[in-house]
Amino acid sequence: MINVIDSMCGTGKSTKMFHMMQEIFDKDNTKKFLYVTPFLTEIEERVPSTLPTMNFQSPENRGRGKLGDLEYLISNNHNVATTHVLFGLFTPKIVDMLVEKQYHLVIDEAISSIGVLSNDFKTSDTKALLKSNMVVCDGSARGKLTWNEEDYPEHDGKYGKIRSMCQLGMLYHYKEQFLMFEYPPKLLKELDNVYILTYLFKGSDMRCWLDLNKMDYKYLDNESLGLMSEKDIKVDIRKKLEILTSRSLASKKQQRGTLSSTWYKNAKSETIKTYKGMLRSCVVQQKAKAGEVFWTTFKDNQVVMSGAGYTKGVSEDMPSFLPMNTRATNRYADYWLCMYAINLYKNPMEVEYLNANGVNVDEDMFSLSEMIQFIWRGCIRKGEPMKVLILSERMRGLLIKWLNEE
Repeated sequence: MINVIDSMCGTGKSTKMFHMMQEIFDKDNTKKFLYVTPFLTEIEERVPSTLPTMNFQSPENRGRGKLGDLEYLISNNHNVATTHVLFGLFTPKIVDMLVEKQYHLVIDEAISSIGVLSNDFKTSDTKALLKSNMVVCDGSARGKLTWNEEDYPEHDGKYGKIRSMCQLGMLYHYKEQFLMFEYPPKLLKELDNVYILTYLFKGSDMRCWLDLNKMDYKYLDNESLGLMSEKDIKVDIRKKLEILTSRSLASKKQQRGTLSSTWYKNAKSETIKTYKGMLRSCVVQQKAKAGEVFWTTFKDNQVVMSGAGYTKGVSEDMPSFLPMNTRATNRYADYWLCMYAINLYKNPMEVEYLNANGVNVDEDMFSLSEMIQFIWRGCIRKGEPMKVLILSERMRGLLIKWLNEE
């Protein structure tokens, strides 16, 4: 059974999960665990210190690659802690080993399980793959693609990535031009005990993926788990998280799509400069310095939205700009000013693909979840006062409604 613990940061869900893992292990030390997290610090520090008797091991490159080392650890019945990135590369052999040994799977933070393949592959690539018969499309399985190993064995050229994804059973064809990736469902389908620690799960890609593959899941009751009340935590957040505005921002009329990726592509340069000026003014008015402010916009618009006072970070490995989907870092936990220059929507082709296959998508919850994850890179995650400037009226409204529990 897939168990979802849906609770916000600071309620104690990770601590509770560690207690549950220890209790299960203490009752029967033949039970094995695979713990998957986006945070290296969790693997290197928290897991070993919190669960020392479980002797968690992490895959390393010992001459056979991390996947080879993972096979060794599983075959020798070790408890394993690894990252989301490596989890997304699991081979069918590793999945079969985990299923055979019935590992308990614990996933900290919902994983990206479905989406449109990156822009590295164009429509012409998709057509070339199909026309040359390099891939075979199974229309009865939602357009699942299989690599033609007979005619193109051991291909490691331009479409080497496509071949690898086909071998993992995670590539699909949609509408004659789009390549969709999906994480293979076998592991979560065939393990008896799966736990997902997350927040606003309904808006996540992972929830859509579970529904798409008709996998049952249940929400565990937060109160029964002894987690802190979200309502009480929000009372404290409302006191400590100040949502900034300005006269120029308040007077700017916006459409629902203003500051979306499509808007940026079509907006006049003068209009973009106006919003860029709001970021600069915010930094000046708040007297924020490098090491105190972090911000985001769409990667393609980073340069045009960059300005004096918030472009440079304290060092090359600590830039003030962070990609909008930043997860695996707590390094900005002392930063008190966040600037969010995005109006986020899911990829429309992904939404269409899911809807066409009977899956409902809650775009507002998705947008809210992504924004909260980004803001919580800052010091609010430690319960310290923080300020946030959100340029999009839609995104700002979503955060205010969430805080006020409307």
